[in-house]
Amino acid sequence: MSPAGGLPRHVPRGARPALDELLALRRHGAAMRRLLALDAERDARARTARAAGMDYVESRPYAAGDDVRRIDWRVTARTGRAHTKVYRLQRGRDVCAIADQRAPMRFGTRSAFKSVIAAEIAALAGWAAAAGGDRFGALVAGAAGGHIRPGEAEGAAAALCAALAAPGEAEDAPLDVLASRAAAASPQGTRFVVATDFADDEATLLRAANALRARGDAVLVWVHDPLELRLPPPGRYPLTDGRESVVLDAASAAVRAAQARDAAARRRRLARLAALPGVRVLAVRAGEELFAALDRGFAA
Repeated sequence: MSPAGGLPRHVPRGARPALDELLALRRHGAAMRRLLALDAERDARARTARAAGMDYVESRPYAAGDDVRRIDWRVTARTGRAHTKVYRLQRGRDVCAIADQRAPMRFGTRSAFKSVIAAEIAALAGWAAAAGGDRFGALVAGAAGGHIRPGEAEGAAAALCAALAAPGEAEDAPLDVLASRAAAASPQGTRFVVATDFADDEATLLRAANALRARGDAVLVWVHDPLELRLPPPGRYPLTDGRESVVLDAASAAVRAAQARDAAARRRRLARLAALPGVRVLAVRAGEELFAALDRGFAA
């Protein structure tokens, strides 16, 4: 069954990205493609290309049935034989995903860790590119072997899934460094899809957004846990990463006030990023249906 709008029902689950689940998301590539508006932009570029006479390939001898409006008069005059111009529609755009798997993303109080949700969003971006025959590249923050160079999307998306599911950790670089690396490896006009909790400071986030905007446009997906926006009722709550345990003192007025300030500040940072030209911000909360959240957007 699908919710209104025909979008799939899917809730990410688990504490680690699972290879079989990431690969299975391939069936949702077309739905993700629609959410990223890839086909709408491709159609607009194709119309512009035809109107402007772009993407000329070659001139070949005229054959019966060729459009007379495409006769290459210059080559015809030079050779004494009618030639027609051959055009090729502009290829699909490049898509590049940045999946945040750094330590702060390995947290969750609902159905999935934030890192799992970010991994699924990045994989879906790859499968969306594959559904339209676009090129795809990716960068995984905080995971070994996480640089997938732009190329044929089907293979690149599968390689990203393998990197996301592989054990091991890599450098926890700040988001602006990661964005600069992704932009340097991507051609002009790339659509970047970034899935992170945006815990970096505002200056870092702004540098990251500007690095991506210099190469194309960006869809920034804010992945968060409900606990990060609102603490549970006052009390003491044990938390663990499987190795160490801490106690969250939600009864402390100072703790509750600090958490509320942090949540408000993060929303303000994202609102300022959303106001930048070429940037769209979406939001996904752990425990909710992924596609419905992406369709809803950040403002709601």
